[in-house]
Amino acid sequence: MKSEILIRMKEIKIFLFDLEGVLLNNNTTPDKLFDLLPVKIKEFNRHGLKFGIITAREDDDLINKLKSIEDCYVISSSLDKVSSADNLLAANSVDYKNVFYMGDDLLDIPLLKKCRLTSTPMNGRREVKRIVNFVAKSNDPENIINEILSLFKKSMEIETRAAK
Repeated sequence: MKSEILIRMKEIKIFLFDLEGVLLNNNTTPDKLFDLLPVKIKEFNRHGLKFGIITAREDDDLINKLKSIEDCYVISSSLDKVSSADNLLAANSVDYKNVFYMGDDLLDIPLLKKCRLTSTPMNGRREVKRIVNFVAKSNDPENIINEILSLFKKSMEIETRAAK
């Protein structure tokens, strides 16, 4: 199973996350999220990767502040996350085979079913856990992002070794 995840991870170009329940939950505050995201997004960028958030949350101060983070795609007010993702992918000339998505609730299932690699936090709904490629080892956003970056780095190490 883990080898399949690493194989899929090598093809990912855009990492998308749900907001409520994934990046913002009982383990984190908006202030902690704003401290965390710019640092982690730079790490994604160093690897040539894009980072985004797709949320059903309406535009408010939190969303506007997220939209101000450099290199962070934020799509809000989106009940139809697939259509929103379609637009983002078209604008970046990327296909769903190059997309990772982490969601935790029923509203995320249609997008989870389209993406090449999918995950949910430990506290994701049972229905979501049944369809994702893997369940993250944590509910904490920093640990989740670190786990995903670690998997990406391992997938690149495997590719580098295979090329030698």
